[in-house]
Amino acid sequence: MHLPRNIYGVYHPGHKVTLFMSHLFLLCASFYAASVKRLGVAPEFLSIEFTAMATIIMVSMFFGGVFTSVHISPRPKLPLKTFFIVLSSALPSLVFVYLMGPERFTALLGRGVYPIALLAFAILAVSNQYLWNRIFYHPSTEKWTVVIGSGSDKNKIQTLLSTRGHNLKVKGFVDIKSLNISSDDISSIVLSPKYLACAEEKRILMLMRLKGVPIFSLSDFLESFFFLIPVSDIDSEWFIRSGGFSMLESDSSLRFKRFIDVVAATAILFIASPVILVTCLLIPISSKGTVFFKQTRVGLNGEFFTLIKFRTMHMNAEDDGAKWAQENDSRIYAFGSFLRRTRIDELPQCWNILRGEMSLVGPRPERPVFTQELSKEIPYYDLRHVVKPGLTGWAQVSYPYGSSVEDALKKLQFDLYYIKNYSLVLDLNIMLRTALVMLRRSGR
Repeated sequence: MHLPRNIYGVYHPGHKVTLFMSHLFLLCASFYAASVKRLGVAPEFLSIEFTAMATIIMVSMFFGGVFTSVHISPRPKLPLKTFFIVLSSALPSLVFVYLMGPERFTALLGRGVYPIALLAFAILAVSNQYLWNRIFYHPSTEKWTVVIGSGSDKNKIQTLLSTRGHNLKVKGFVDIKSLNISSDDISSIVLSPKYLACAEEKRILMLMRLKGVPIFSLSDFLESFFFLIPVSDIDSEWFIRSGGFSMLESDSSLRFKRFIDVVAATAILFIASPVILVTCLLIPISSKGTVFFKQTRVGLNGEFFTLIKFRTMHMNAEDDGAKWAQENDSRIYAFGSFLRRTRIDELPQCWNILRGEMSLVGPRPERPVFTQELSKEIPYYDLRHVVKPGLTGWAQVSYPYGSSVEDALKKLQFDLYYIKNYSLVLDLNIMLRTALVMLRRSGR
């Protein structure tokens, strides 16, 4: 039987079975530990109640894609996806409990056993995913991703590989007829945007596809494996025909996102209130001037709004005009640098979120003076304004702080990916990755 291949490594049939069995073992272990800790007794694993609960959780993981991907990578796409899929299984589980009668599930729900066990399993499941992906990952030195039609596209992919940490070998072909159809050393084929296949080349591509070799357009390849939209390789036709952008088509998605924004911003302000109070006291001591910094930014549909932050620069730092923030920027005072590294300076923007001017997650709001310049230099730059700007975003956690037109172009590619592929899981991944940035104090 011909096994499907992928750009990461050889597909192994034992991967899914091992992953399933190890997840099931960890699920049982999590409930055992929680029950013993909270109730002093072990759960009855063969009971109908536990079997049903475990089945719901494992089925939720199956439909969430934990066991269905053919890609084996030591660095899974959106690795925290498994974490949120496990937590989301709580909803169907609790509905089942309600229908069957809560009194039957005392041993699983009493004294917080269920939430403790589910959270523990969610954490263990992510680690388990990493472990077995690394064990089953077998990169083959004989496998290639073939780029048909343009050497420049090959170079573009190789540049991304060098910066994103993938183990993928890329080979450029001008003539597709030189491909050996019987060869198993091709893992995937990427078609350049301007490539037009003749009848014979289409036949060859069809045979390769039927052999299980994935075939991508360049934009789909970069979107699927680098999580960005290549601005220079798309046009208006791409926007018309491409899938995604569900957030822009669904009022319910926008309303739900707004609900999450309000709840999260309120919670952040409440939890961080001691930090906010201390910061308000320390800023005037560290640098003479106001506590808060207000600046006009471009928001939804290009409308202006006033962004609020803790002041991190000396007063009158831009008397000689607007400038990009730089590393080791002399305009930033010492405590302001700490506020930036920890992202504490961003906390007042929760007020902008409550006012409806910003979202928790979205493209970073830019200043009008820079927006005007970037709109002239970068194609489709204004498309980032079709959604509300965010306190954090996919570009912020995927690319270092930008200080040039080139950086703005690269960040736009991540912003467009976010707009096209918005989901609650992606938002949660971004928020957790932002939290890690704050803990590492690697902001600017």
